Amino acid sequence: MTRTNLIRQNKKPTVHRGITKYVLFVVAGILAASSIFMTVETATSGVEVSNLRQKEAELAAEKRNLENTLVRSLSMSDLEQKSGEMGYLKPTNLVYVSDSKEAVAKLP
Repeated sequence: MTRTNLIRQNKKPTVHRGITKYVLFVVAGILAASSIFMTVETATSGVEVSNLRQKEAELAAEKRNLENTLVRSLSMSDLEQKSGEMGYLKPTNLVYVSDSKEAVAKLP
């Protein structure tokens, strides 16, 4: 065999190189598109997390205000004042009906 015949046999066809380049460009395009998509998704989820944290802070403040209102409305002095406004008075004379410890019903 001559040298030119050996060179021709070792050459790879250019069709495979074209297909390989095409496949590599497609894979690179898919990776680039997925990278952009993931970046957009990350930014969107960051905004959602920020909104949820703000809503959490607002709800915590509202809960604190409601708890303070409940504590104030259940305080003894406030209840006494409200009961006086409604016409209830503090009893001055307590009467106990019975102090016996007799059983009402006995088992046979």
